Amino acid sequence: MSATYRLSIRRATRDDLAAIVRVEKASFGRDAWERECFAGYLSAPDCLFLVAEKAGIVAGYALAVHNQKRSELDSIAVAPSHRGGGIAAALMNRLTAILRRRGVSTMTLMVRLDNAAAIALYRKLGFRRERRISGYYEDGAPAWRMRVSFESA
Repeated sequence: MSATYRLSIRRATRDDLAAIVRVEKASFGRDAWERECFAGYLSAPDCLFLVAEKAGIVAGYALAVHNQKRSELDSIAVAPSHRGGGIAAALMNRLTAILRRRGVSTMTLMVRLDNAAAIALYRKLGFRRERRISGYYEDGAPAWRMRVSFESA
């Protein structure tokens, strides 16, 4: 019988950086962001940076930058060994709940055209494609810009 562990979502701290970078590298390989980049987000006053923990292990993270009305999801990742269990959706739901309480009314994000799983999740959460951006990623891959309005989500 396998043990099930409750998922907890909380604000990221400096103590989480090593685990966040591990999730990042496992998720994005050579395109992964460096520790210093995440450290910068941690200290930014306009950033909401969350981690999801299962059994005391950081299984994923999400970070969004916002002003009074708009936000941008800058990054989200779930460790490959924890995918398929609803962690990304839980992170997104917590992000949007906090942002709504802060008065933010819209969120945008960029997603690779070939990332069908992420696009399906974002659509389920109410995001709609706005436009295609050619050559958005470092490797030249295109992206969809997606948006959700919290009033209608």
